[in-house]
Amino acid sequence: MVGYPVEVEEKNVKASGINLRISRKKAHMICKEMNRNKMKFERAKEFVENLIEGEENIDGKTYRKAAEGILEVLENAENNAEFKGMDKSKLRVKTITAEPGTTLRRMRRRRDFGNRLKTANVKLVLERG
Repeated sequence: MVGYPVEVEEKNVKASGINLRISRKKAHMICKEMNRNKMKFERAKEFVENLIEGEENIDGKTYRKAAEGILEVLENAENNAEFKGMDKSKLRVKTITAEPGTTLRRMRRRRDFGNRLKTANVKLVLERG
């Protein structure tokens, strides 16, 4: 079971991406920007899509791969909101966080351990706003 950083009420929409193959540090930068501006859902989705296309940036960087992982979580939340019968134009990002996921090892023969592939867990809660 996935724990969320805030208390999730019945009228809220939640979504998570577990063990996404993106950088936690870069995902955290995107989440911090979205939390700071208290973005509406449509604006948040537009912001992430613009990061992927390179039209918007955070301190001169676009964080394309991390933005693609966060976009998956946003689309998942959109589907969850439709299932609950909520209007997505009235939704606002209550909180979005990026936490470290499991570390995968790319094994090599004998004593070589190879690469360590780090993952991130992204958790999103939307509220009516």
